[in-house]
Amino acid sequence: MNADGVPATVVQTKTDKQVPIIYWKSTTFSGAGWTPERRCQEVSSRFQSFHAAGNLDYITTGRMNGMPVICVAKSDGGACAGLLYTLKPGQNATATLQKLFDIRSKPGAAPLEETTARMYVSVDSIIRNKSGAVVAPMPSATPSSTSPLPLF
Repeated sequence: MNADGVPATVVQTKTDKQVPIIYWKSTTFSGAGWTPERRCQEVSSRFQSFHAAGNLDYITTGRMNGMPVICVAKSDGGACAGLLYTLKPGQNATATLQKLFDIRSKPGAAPLEETTARMYVSVDSIIRNKSGAVVAPMPSATPSSTSPLPLF
């Protein structure tokens, strides 16, 4: 979906309200073919897959293949259960996670659970705080502005 002209990962609430939870603005990887639109589509698809498998309770940081990553976890304090996306070498994963969900710039935007050096963000809390509504069992998203596609 394009929200205010920016590719966005959105969820649909029980009241059929579509709520953007991630805005894809960075063009850092565009030279390698990863435009904001492509990143939005790919990561939104991964969100949907993890939701369908019941593995999308928390989003955290980790390392995979020696690279910093944003990943999903089944529990607060749990290990990475699946990759959402890889960060560039040396990129601060915790700061990226905070920026991804506008945690610093919008007080109260998303409750955090911090365990040792890793941060855990409750997906349900993010959606409730951004929409003021409860998440439907199978919400949808639209990576393009035309037809809705399933998303967690």
